Amino acid sequence: MKKLVPDPPPVLCIRAGMSPAEAIYKAEKHLQSAISSLNELPKQALPMNQTRLTGAILNIKIGRTLLTVARAKSGASVPVQ
Repeated sequence: MKKLVPDPPPVLCIRAGMSPAEAIYKAEKHLQSAISSLNELPKQALPMNQTRLTGAILNIKIGRTLLTVARAKSGASVPVQ
C-alpha cells in the first residue's frame, strides 16, 4: 500500500530538546548521505570542478570523523573513514 503522507525532509528532524548524542548521530547520518550522493556524481569534465568535488568529500569525511571523536569516550586514535 502506498503511503499517503511522505516522510518529512531530514531538515525537519532538528527539534528543540534534542540530546547532544542524538544530534551527533543525526549529523553523522546526514554527512554519510552527502558523501554517498557526491560519490554517485560522474567524473567532472573540468579538472577544477573535480578538485572541488574531491575537496568537498574530504571535508565531509573530516566532519564525520570529528563527530565520531566527539561521541567517543576517549580521544585516542580514531581512524578517518
